Amino acid sequence: MALGQEVAVGMADIKVGKESQILTTVLGSCVGLCLYSPSHKVGGLLHLMMPSAGMNMANPDLKKAKYADTGVADLVRMIKASFGVQSSDLVAKMFGGAKVLQGVERNIGAENIEAVKALLRANAIPVKASCVGGERGYRIKFNLETGRVICQIFGNQPEEF
Repeated sequence: MALGQEVAVGMADIKVGKESQILTTVLGSCVGLCLYSPSHKVGGLLHLMMPSAGMNMANPDLKKAKYADTGVADLVRMIKASFGVQSSDLVAKMFGGAKVLQGVERNIGAENIEAVKALLRANAIPVKASCVGGERGYRIKFNLETGRVICQIFGNQPEEF
């Protein structure tokens, strides 16, 4: 991967950028959604924590990036506003959604994965690659020059997507 400026994306955070940047994050049950425009070499990374804002949607202090249903729309809007790219020019790669909390009934990771897939289908954004699920965390590095993502599941060798 070519060296570029690394930009950390925290929990419940969105960052957008262009070719000289590498967006990076660490995931557990959270999902990292990478949206990319190959023709413009721009994109963004959403680190979402929960599938739906639910009744919090009306809260003016809502942190949109925390939830799939508000974060995906916000990521698309930010890419459009920053770079003039339409959603029809975007492709998606998604990572994370692990069941890291053993003994907890609810599988937040699986719920996050399904919510993101449904939102991408609704926005007609194709998923070009994904590495989701499992029981261990992930580290991802999203290169905005190439659109490639290096994904490392903890304890495994990194893979390119």
